[in-house]
Amino acid sequence: MRRIINIACYETMYIFKDRTLRLLLLAVPLLYAAIFGLVYSAGVLTDIPLAIVDLDRSKLSREVVTAFQNSSHFKPVPSVTTYDQLEQAMRNGTVRAGIVIPEHFAQQAEQHRSTEIAGIYDASNLLWGYNTRKYLREVITDFNSHHTAAYLAGLGISQHQVQDIMNTVSLNYEVWYNPTFSYATYLYVGLLMMVLHQICLLSVSLTVTREKERNTWIQYLASPLPNWQIFMGKALPYFVVNYFNFSLLLWLAVRFVQVKFEGSLGLVLLLGLLYDAIITSLGFFISLHAPNSLQVTRYLMLLSVPIFITSGFTWPHTHIPLAVNALARLMPFTWMAESIRLVTVKNLPAAYLVNHLLVMAGMALVALTLAACFSKRRRPPVHDGVIVNSDTFYPGIK
Repeated sequence: MRRIINIACYETMYIFKDRTLRLLLLAVPLLYAAIFGLVYSAGVLTDIPLAIVDLDRSKLSREVVTAFQNSSHFKPVPSVTTYDQLEQAMRNGTVRAGIVIPEHFAQQAEQHRSTEIAGIYDASNLLWGYNTRKYLREVITDFNSHHTAAYLAGLGISQHQVQDIMNTVSLNYEVWYNPTFSYATYLYVGLLMMVLHQICLLSVSLTVTREKERNTWIQYLASPLPNWQIFMGKALPYFVVNYFNFSLLLWLAVRFVQVKFEGSLGLVLLLGLLYDAIITSLGFFISLHAPNSLQVTRYLMLLSVPIFITSGFTWPHTHIPLAVNALARLMPFTWMAESIRLVTVKNLPAAYLVNHLLVMAGMALVALTLAACFSKRRRPPVHDGVIVNSDTFYPGIK
């Protein structure tokens, strides 16, 4: 144990000595969390810029205009009053949606003839499009219900009878797990898990490559220390820092970004331990076999986007091609992102996450074995350009 602590102390001293590595481990996760938190702090889209083109200008059409003006979901743009202006405003992004009330709208409504209000919205951004369509329907449905109730009351039908007629068939919404449709709850924690994944993987994967480039790795290879002790000593500081970042970023997500967190704290911490063990071990394993720091940095930078996109966190894995889905299931992020959502958002106990826990435990065991059981045969460093996180190397100059 003392040997492991000695190696860990050496690695910790190097972390605090190297300014870039120190910032990478301690500052970058907080910086990313703050940026993402600011972006998704609103959680729900409101005040959608709306243009209202009233071609009828009747009492009834003004009631429709008032209904949209009173909605908290929309922010009417009074400068747009014609269809041509609406078209131009949609193109330049001044408005995201439009309502066009046709001529003779009130007349047709009084004659109980079918009449339509045109709802136009920008779906170039799916979030704008989905939410705008939903809000437009809500306002029109409420207006139509009030208008119908007023008409029935004008025929002398009692309020009780009107309610019976209007409520013959009704739909009672019950939104579970994310009732406000908060985008922060939906996406933010997954982004944090990816930040931790990339930062930890990158920092740990530079440990051995750095020693190779400085020709100091041979000291470890020639030492009588067992392989697993070298691994534990080198990886322990990164494991501790990454787990600290995991706990801190989740606390910041709940405290300042208002992300929903209703699950078992113990279960979340267990998932974090498994996730941290997998990433730290894989990072060390990559560092053992990577030719140099530059290659590690190049390839790990390319991993984040495909891993996140194929994980099923933003797009259901049931609708991802089987081959892609199978590859995604080999990635620890896929299981961690799904598990953290099941616990914190759906508040599911451990009984519902047995498969996830078993898979992540298996991944941790495999990763730890690969990292700890390495060969002590020396492999000379491969210099291929600028060396990252070490002394500068210039090809052709000795």
